[in-house]
Amino acid sequence: MKHEEKVLVGTGKLVEEPWEPFCEPVLEFLNQLSVIIRRDQGTSAYQRKETKAFGFWCRRTHMEEFNKRYQENKTRLGRGIIFHIPASNVPVLFAYSLTMGLLAGNSCAARISSRGEKQDWELCKKIDSLLKEPEHEKLRERIFVFTCKKEQDVVQRWIKQCDGCVLWGGDRTIMSLRSMPMKPDAVQMVFPDRYSICILDTRCLRDIQPEVLEDLAHRFYNDSYAMDQNACSSPRFVLWNQKGETEADRNTRRIWWEAVVRAAAGYEINNHKATAKYEALCRFAMESDDDIQIERYNNLLYTIMLKKIPANPLEVMGNCGMFFQYVGEWKDFMSPLALRQLQTVTYYGVRGKDLIDYVLKNHLQGVNRVVPVGKAVDMDPIWDGQDFITMLSRQISWED
Repeated sequence: MKHEEKVLVGTGKLVEEPWEPFCEPVLEFLNQLSVIIRRDQGTSAYQRKETKAFGFWCRRTHMEEFNKRYQENKTRLGRGIIFHIPASNVPVLFAYSLTMGLLAGNSCAARISSRGEKQDWELCKKIDSLLKEPEHEKLRERIFVFTCKKEQDVVQRWIKQCDGCVLWGGDRTIMSLRSMPMKPDAVQMVFPDRYSICILDTRCLRDIQPEVLEDLAHRFYNDSYAMDQNACSSPRFVLWNQKGETEADRNTRRIWWEAVVRAAAGYEINNHKATAKYEALCRFAMESDDDIQIERYNNLLYTIMLKKIPANPLEVMGNCGMFFQYVGEWKDFMSPLALRQLQTVTYYGVRGKDLIDYVLKNHLQGVNRVVPVGKAVDMDPIWDGQDFITMLSRQISWED
């Protein structure tokens, strides 16, 4: 073990033996981890929210649902060792990425940034403790999580020896990592800068019952605030599908955002987040060439009404409850927004099939996911247009 690596999970001596995807030892381990996480009440509801979500996600019944998709193609084995580098600003992302590699039949190593989230370190303790149980002895040789100081050297060594890597982060980080030497047949899954949008139909929101509105606002909160709006799938733009503009429309938006503020009442907006968000708001206002309408609902929520779609939507940044709004018919703004960096479209009041059909008919470069409001951050084996299980395993063809 190199002295610059601080071990968080496992021993660092990974076996290269490939397993079948969704094999029993992995499913049983994940299920036991799920039970442990959900049983632990923790000390801080906010700090542990993402961990709780992961614990519910990795339960056996959910993993079995994923497994059913690949039943017709059973002649697969993992590739060997997969190295994961998760983004440091998305809590427990390493666990989701690691799980996908394990489900595909691989041994997995993951580097967590020393600037990572507290939840990551707490979850590592649970994983390592469970791996020490005698029944998971073989799996302990297949999972390694570490942090390090001399990141360039350590990361380069792991990338050089792995059979595949999963890279999450900004464009510059991804380009730097992809330039490092790898095995000739090693595979890469990269998840660079992305942004996402939410489409809401104004008339539908105007007509829904109060309890439905509150539930929808709570689901929208989970899509965005749960990861400080840093997840690539968290909506940055809220697009109002409507013809024209009336006082009733403006009132509907006001009622909606007030419901979102109520849903976000438990969100921890500390001094750092509040200052960073206010700074981003001021910078956008100063740099914008157009008149913009800004509304503040205390520190929990800022909204900025745009008069036109930005030329480069990826540069319009918002987090911790900062949303850019635009009004019009959804077909008019889908094409200019659907750059290749547009990942997820969440919706309410319009038909998901209509959105998908529009993407296909118009051959849009962007849009990799179309899901209802509340499902933006639900991790899936198919993510950002790529299939984890297919990419991180190899198909063995045969003939009778």
